[in-house]
Amino acid sequence: MNWLGIVGDALWIVALSIMASASHKAWARVPADTKMPLQFARDGRAMMRVPRHVALLLIPGIAFLLSLMLLWQNRQTAPGTQDALVLFGIRATLAGVFALYHLRWLHAAMTQLDQEGALKS
Repeated sequence: MNWLGIVGDALWIVALSIMASASHKAWARVPADTKMPLQFARDGRAMMRVPRHVALLLIPGIAFLLSLMLLWQNRQTAPGTQDALVLFGIRATLAGVFALYHLRWLHAAMTQLDQEGALKS
């Protein structure tokens, strides 16, 4: 294994742990029977709502599966090649993008639920 693979793995571990931590914190504040907004319109209103467990686990779950796919691809790539460098760039970028997307979505969803008075204190 090359050092780019190790750094790429570490970035995904950090991104997934950030998403898991944020979801865990939100899980404690959202009642079990609450439907959370999953998709928002451009004007900020919730277009689609799903149960709490689906909403809080969907994005981290997709990110985890993608990280496994990229990990497998990384193990198939020869170390020190241009392909390994490109794959590292893809892995590093996607780890950050997924973490930021999850945090932005979670902030918007929690703000919406707070305005509706649906959160525990």
